[in-house]
Amino acid sequence: MWEEIKRSWSSGSMLYRVIWANILFFLVLEITSLFVKGEGVLWLASTADLEVLKDRPWSVASYMFVHDGPWHLAVNMLPFWWLGRMYQAEVGSRKLLSTYVMGGLMGLLTLVLCVNFLPQLSGYEDKWVIGASSAVFAIIAATATCNPNRKINFVLFGTVQLQHIAFAIIILDYFVRRDNDMAAMMGHLGGAFTGYLLVRQSSKGRNLAAPLEWLFDTVMSLVPTKVASRERLKIFKRKKKAQNSTRPKSDDQFNSERRENEQKVDAILDKISRHGYDYLTKEEKKFLFKQSKK
Repeated sequence: MWEEIKRSWSSGSMLYRVIWANILFFLVLEITSLFVKGEGVLWLASTADLEVLKDRPWSVASYMFVHDGPWHLAVNMLPFWWLGRMYQAEVGSRKLLSTYVMGGLMGLLTLVLCVNFLPQLSGYEDKWVIGASSAVFAIIAATATCNPNRKINFVLFGTVQLQHIAFAIIILDYFVRRDNDMAAMMGHLGGAFTGYLLVRQSSKGRNLAAPLEWLFDTVMSLVPTKVASRERLKIFKRKKKAQNSTRPKSDDQFNSERRENEQKVDAILDKISRHGYDYLTKEEKKFLFKQSKK
């Protein structure tokens, strides 16, 4: 099982990395709670109480990776896995992550504003906020906005358009939460609207998540990795063997070209290890495939 986890993590799919991050957060917190008495999950939870929130700024990000039980985790991760695959195939790993995080952030912001400015929801101020629901609703809405007319086959309902599935999920969430958890539902709506807005603005050439993606790129560029070096050696070991048979160019030309290709492949593999294969441009994918066949 551990080998399967490592393989999923290193496969380059941001979708599986986010899912495993949620699962690992849950397992670590559950195991820790057995031996250590304290806040546990609540240490990473957020809140709509501004006085409390200002003393735990990390919670605006950590809350979207924390769940209070296996059922809560499953209810969020299953639709994320199902629709996240479609969304990632459309926009790539980088955009999947930025949409997830933006949905979580804006969902929390919506909840905080509603609780603090709507008297009907003021009683929610003393409750803790955890779960990836707002982030997942952003993915649901973004996926449906990308391909609203895509048809999904269901055994009981037949063929249903993706936009209708997203709408049904939102309506179901309303009926489940309208009596005792309206504040959470407002957060979910904030996440869903964020996903919709990101895709709509992206189609007009405006990337609202650009600052967040720049932050991801900056952080990932600081993370050391050995994957690229290992993969580079594998590729160029095959490449060198093939090239040694014939040398139509001079030694200087051959060595200079080889160094340039080595550096380019090294940079591409480093990008894969940090961001995933889907982050590559078409030209980079083509170049890597060409080099691996030499």
